[in-house]
Amino acid sequence: LDRISLLIRFVFDWLQQMGSGISLPGRKGCALSLEKRIKYLRETPYSIYLTAETINEFALCFPHTIRTVPGKSITLDSRKIYVVCEGEVDLSTSYPQNKGKVEAKGYLCRKRGGDIVNVCQAQQDVARRMTVRSHKVKDLAEDITTVGSGNSRILLLAGDMCALDKFSKTHPELSKPIVEICTSQIEDRLLTIPFLQEVSKSKLSVLAAMCRYEAFDAGQTVFEEDSDADKLFLVVSGVAQVTAKSDLTSTAPEASPALSEQAVALQRSLVCSGDRKPIEVGTDAPHVAIAELKSGDYFGETALVFNIDRTCSIRTAEKCLFLTVHKTDFENYLKICPIEESLKRVIKQRMVSKLSSLGIPFLNGIPEEMLSSLGTSVAINEIPKDHVIFRQGDVGESFYIIVHGGVRVDTITSIENEANDNSSSTEDGKCSDEGNRDCDEATIESTATENIILGSLGPGQYFGEMSLVNSDSHLRTATVTSTRKSILLSIDKESFQKLFGCNNNILAEFELRLLKNSATLKHVFAHSLGIASFREFLETEHAGENIDFWVAVKDFQANGEDESGKRKERAKHIFVTFCANYADRQVNLPHKLLAEIDTRLHGDEDITSDLFDASMQEIFRLLEKDKFPRYKKSSHFKSFLGRLGIL
Repeated sequence: LDRISLLIRFVFDWLQQMGSGISLPGRKGCALSLEKRIKYLRETPYSIYLTAETINEFALCFPHTIRTVPGKSITLDSRKIYVVCEGEVDLSTSYPQNKGKVEAKGYLCRKRGGDIVNVCQAQQDVARRMTVRSHKVKDLAEDITTVGSGNSRILLLAGDMCALDKFSKTHPELSKPIVEICTSQIEDRLLTIPFLQEVSKSKLSVLAAMCRYEAFDAGQTVFEEDSDADKLFLVVSGVAQVTAKSDLTSTAPEASPALSEQAVALQRSLVCSGDRKPIEVGTDAPHVAIAELKSGDYFGETALVFNIDRTCSIRTAEKCLFLTVHKTDFENYLKICPIEESLKRVIKQRMVSKLSSLGIPFLNGIPEEMLSSLGTSVAINEIPKDHVIFRQGDVGESFYIIVHGGVRVDTITSIENEANDNSSSTEDGKCSDEGNRDCDEATIESTATENIILGSLGPGQYFGEMSLVNSDSHLRTATVTSTRKSILLSIDKESFQKLFGCNNNILAEFELRLLKNSATLKHVFAHSLGIASFREFLETEHAGENIDFWVAVKDFQANGEDESGKRKERAKHIFVTFCANYADRQVNLPHKLLAEIDTRLHGDEDITSDLFDASMQEIFRLLEKDKFPRYKKSSHFKSFLGRLGIL
């Protein structure tokens, strides 16, 4: 019997080591020495909350171990929480493919030394296996499985939840962080993140199992400005500060011009959406605090979708516990829950709001209710360094705003020189007849090109605006190339027209805001305040009748559906007021145009809305050529822009 008992215990020990989770009654696996348990626990998030005295007592709450080898499945007890001590553990789940049929086993994430594994909590939340109708399968993820990974043996330290509960009651000052790590409802915390709020409960549980806890003592750096960005952080407890280098040029070492404070604030909003505190000009401190993060706040989500460096630093003001999701793990998660567009929508909305709050000209003055629609309409573009965004001569289709990075704008101009055939640039000294060009024996014309750099643009600045404000196809007049990794917001002409086209004043104001002193008479006439301002100017030059004629004709055209008789009466009134020889407010029109209008008015044909089109265009041409240049130099034009908030 003693031999049989010894054999049975040997077999159960072997099964325990292979990860079966089976143990004899009264026997709790192969326990580690207290010193080794303490050593492993010092590598976990628990460590910053434990003292030299309490860590010994805490280690006693982890009496059990699981030993296994790579490739073996691990069965975890729902009454325990696990710490990875040696080796690696992979989490995976099934996810839907081929019209919802669950058949693929997908790798999610890898837990390494010091990581907490509480998969059974997630499995309880998932709860349901694939026992529902097939049309509902797309909303579910199957139970999470754990498998030994890597090249070395795996050792897990298992903590007993009852023992941990007793420890927390004995040490109430440690209760909160211990409970947070052991039993925290991670899903509830993840639901506070906007781009996860529409994710189903089962799929959110999968993401919860992928999260890692990371703990930092007070005064520690979570990440540095300009470092690689690879994680999303959610503050579980504690307070952290968003800090930035006091030197405004530090975020763009490759850019020659110094970034404005406004541009730096825009770039730093990529890390978090906290309110920005004023930077102290002339401070001697290497870093300044620009925002504060507390429990429930999240930051760094742009790292999940963009390959850019951190634009500011995060430092802890007190002991902090974070939940983190690594970029690689998140990419795997997208296989079962494609929420990338939702994440980008949240990021775009943040960018648009930040642009607006900083008074970026593109958005300054746009009504609040339209900003949300704009956030949906714009596209977000990640551009690598030295990438040509568009070339001179391309058809303009989109308008761009720089959020991060920078671009160079240059143009190619032609230089024509005359030279005799002795100085010809052809290799054989003879003229080429390619393209059927004629060659004069005495002289030839050679054309050279010169590349001229027009300047550089940085965060908060924009380019390509003429593609939106020109009604006809617009050819790019310059080439724009990224000077480093950049993030751009863009909006194409069709989306822009859908968003702003229904409100003429807003559309005109947007165009004026973009063009400023480059605005044409067409842009001024498109805004009701512009027409009033230009009329005031014309009155000072005794030429107000011209714009009144233009407005009257515009109104006549807009009422083209009037009855024929009524339309004819209105046309005669315009002619008598502005066109006839005896008119009180006669405009300067060619005799031929006046004769044609008079003939149609006194004929038997119906009067159509195009009666005054040619004369209207003629008056517009005269105003644009003679009056408008003087108007743009006048106080009236400056006052008009000022009323729109355009400086």
